[in-house]
Amino acid sequence: MPEKKKTGQQKPFLIVAVDFSHCSRLALRTAKDLQDQRKGKIAVLHVIDHDFVEQCIHARLGKEDKIKKKLFLGAKSRLRDFAREEGLEGNHVEKVVCEGTPCIEINKKAVEVDAEMIIIGNQGKSGDMKNIFFGSTAERVLRFITRPVLCIPPEAHYRMR
Repeated sequence: MPEKKKTGQQKPFLIVAVDFSHCSRLALRTAKDLQDQRKGKIAVLHVIDHDFVEQCIHARLGKEDKIKKKLFLGAKSRLRDFAREEGLEGNHVEKVVCEGTPCIEINKKAVEVDAEMIIIGNQGKSGDMKNIFFGSTAERVLRFITRPVLCIPPEAHYRMR
């Protein structure tokens, strides 16, 4: 991700974490509204969950390098389309796919770019029991972050204008 300049006026930098769910689409729309108002930069971030990669390997669905390659190529394509559908293209938008633990990677990127805010949907694609007992990615991001986080609920249907 690009480094911020040390001198002069800096533009706001928003990170939008997406998992291709309805809530992450709403988070993208919110980020676009904020970007339109403030002329800042946006990083649209998708994290391939390392645990999922490990489960695929354990289930013998393929070798690690082939599984990762397929997941990365698929995620990059979906992320490009997802952002384009919401009108997020151009020099002010960076699309990032990485692998790791989602809450950790989101926080790492926020620190790396000195993000002004993280925008994330509060209800993602996963509906498993693990999230009921241990919390969602959004909740885990909130536990460890030192930056503002805007959580977008699934019912959000407003525009920030």
